[in-house]
Amino acid sequence: MVERRTRVSRATYGAALVAFVAWLPFLRTPLESDESGFLLVARQWAPGSSLYGDHWVDRPPLLIWIFRLADRLGPVDLAEIGAIAPGVKLVGATASALAVLLAGVLAAQLATGPSRWTVRIVPMLAAALLSSPLLGMPATNGEVLAAPFILLGVVCLVAGLAGPLRPRAVLLAAGAGAAAACAALVKQNMVDVFVLALVLLPLSAGRVPQLVRRTLAFAAGALAALTIVLAASAARGTSPAALWDAVVVFRFEASAVISASASSATSDRMTVVALAFLASGAAVTLATTGFLAARTAVLHGPRSAPLPVAALAMAAWEVLGVAAGGSYWLHYLTGLVPGVVLLACLVRPHGRRRIVVTACLVGTALACLTAWVLHLADPIEPELATDARAAHYLRTHADPSDGVVVAFGRPDIVAASGLSSPYPHLWSLPVRVRDPDLTELQAVLTGPDPPRWIVVFGDRVDSWGIDGDRAQAYLDEHYAEQASFDNLHVWKRE
Repeated sequence: MVERRTRVSRATYGAALVAFVAWLPFLRTPLESDESGFLLVARQWAPGSSLYGDHWVDRPPLLIWIFRLADRLGPVDLAEIGAIAPGVKLVGATASALAVLLAGVLAAQLATGPSRWTVRIVPMLAAALLSSPLLGMPATNGEVLAAPFILLGVVCLVAGLAGPLRPRAVLLAAGAGAAAACAALVKQNMVDVFVLALVLLPLSAGRVPQLVRRTLAFAAGALAALTIVLAASAARGTSPAALWDAVVVFRFEASAVISASASSATSDRMTVVALAFLASGAAVTLATTGFLAARTAVLHGPRSAPLPVAALAMAAWEVLGVAAGGSYWLHYLTGLVPGVVLLACLVRPHGRRRIVVTACLVGTALACLTAWVLHLADPIEPELATDARAAHYLRTHADPSDGVVVAFGRPDIVAASGLSSPYPHLWSLPVRVRDPDLTELQAVLTGPDPPRWIVVFGDRVDSWGIDGDRAQAYLDEHYAEQASFDNLHVWKRE
């Protein structure tokens, strides 16, 4: 690999600004389910009875730290349309803009020849993808928050391999490792930089001593970041062993439960994600740039074209992450952006290649703009609107000291109600995996401080993967239904 001297284009700064501004009209839209849940977990994180304080979620701690930061950026407004937290959206907007800036830096590193085409088109492509509601924007979720760390890791790794093994190269390798660990500490499957390094370092590092030094520097950076985050988390009562159980062991258990008993809603969401992948332009762009990279790798061989081979491996991991995600939400698709960006950086800017990739950008930009306008016209999904009605009822009828349990999932209802939940599971999947017989819920209901309010989806607390007979019998005996909002039923303790 040879060192590049191309400057970052002005288009990069313009694209980053667009990516940031695209979020601004949605600052006062209600928080979605995951955003609400992460914010609830972050706000009460202290030594407690569960993984993060008194709540449990199968996510790494850096994500929760970021939401604690978002909480510091402004108060949460409990409005009739739901919980509004501009700070959460601003963090998502900032992550999106940073990812675009790093895409521009990467394009400048890898640009070939006098043409400025690559350094212009790549950041614009990244902005179009990260600004598209078809990829989950404006939800601040793990994928968009991990994207800057992944691209920073790629930038450091590529820069560190561009020249001889000097102190600067060692520091860049360490920085790549730290960024790689941070991405995985935001969302555990975002190990893209590790995959890239696993392929790229052996093919590019030169002689064995150089490979060893670069690898050790990369590992040291990753270990340092991991140690810092785990130590800070342990100070708040979250142990490394409990985190391993949540972010690794639980994911295997969840996959087994989903495979065995998931409802048709899972396959329906998978279809929606596949259609969004096609409609957003991401599928065509990924296929096109991936084909061109594969062609280069085949023509020149892995040793002569190490980066295309490594980029294909990273993109393949990202596709696997979406396909194996299990629950299938639109924001999964944001996890493909770093791979698409890296592959686009490798396209040689001449002939038909340039025309085809430019056409991909135009199609992606048009799809983004169309989806963005449609989402702006109707930013609140019907399900969130129903949740907001139930939350508003709770807020106007409950005392501030009352507790509420939503059976099951939809932490946006808890957040918008202004109440607290004594049940550790704010999401439905942990209930199906870790409390399928509702033993923990039964202990909460019969404990010394039971929740005064229960919100139930449907007529019973039963659901796929959940045996709710005992809990339902207790509910029928000690609670009475007060109101219903579509399929949501609000019960009050008598």
